[in-house]
Amino acid sequence: MVGVKAFLIVFLLMPMGHALMILMNKYMGDYLAWGALGITVLGLGVLGLTRFTRSSQWQSFYGCFAGVLLWTGAVEYGLYFGAIALGVERVGQTAGEYRLMLHTWSFLVLLVLYLLLHEGVRCNLFIWLRRKLRLTRGSAVNGTVTNYGPRTAFEMITILWFFYVLLLVLYDLPALGEHHPLTYACLFLSLGGGLWLAWRLVQIRDLGYAIRYAIPTVIVLWNVFEILARWE
Repeated sequence: MVGVKAFLIVFLLMPMGHALMILMNKYMGDYLAWGALGITVLGLGVLGLTRFTRSSQWQSFYGCFAGVLLWTGAVEYGLYFGAIALGVERVGQTAGEYRLMLHTWSFLVLLVLYLLLHEGVRCNLFIWLRRKLRLTRGSAVNGTVTNYGPRTAFEMITILWFFYVLLLVLYDLPALGEHHPLTYACLFLSLGGGLWLAWRLVQIRDLGYAIRYAIPTVIVLWNVFEILARWE
């Protein structure tokens, strides 16, 4: 039940940022920028709480919560105001801020390369890739983590970013599109991969680790709903 609880925690936190944006866009008017700044500061405050929290479970929860707030306030609203300033307009179903996000793919590639080559990164996926690609020169780095909050927030932000860009590439590159075979492949791989992650998740007994594991589980499965929604 620990894994199920963690899944529900992340699943309920995920749409919170989008709900905040809808409410702010509707009611804040000329004060929207201040609202975005407020969400960002709140996210930093929640992240700061992890410094004074000894429980890895609460550190992971606060980190996940802070990640959603920072993604919404700093990233999504940053791109929103950037799109307005640059005159980037909506095309079809893709708003201007997401058209800008599409072109952050090069920064994302550099980040993924860093995570892949940095032997201190202990993400299961990157450890597996380093082993398969023979990139590790010695034994995996082991050590005590005293605060899981920042790395959980970073995990939430980077995984959200990666899958946003992936879907935008599939939808909006002229050579691809919403009904391209690669989009169907992404749907079925997300469904299969998400169910496999969920199976692994329900076997975890530590809530802190389960919350951190639930982040990719929820986001990968979320792709299925995103693609189906795109197809209406």
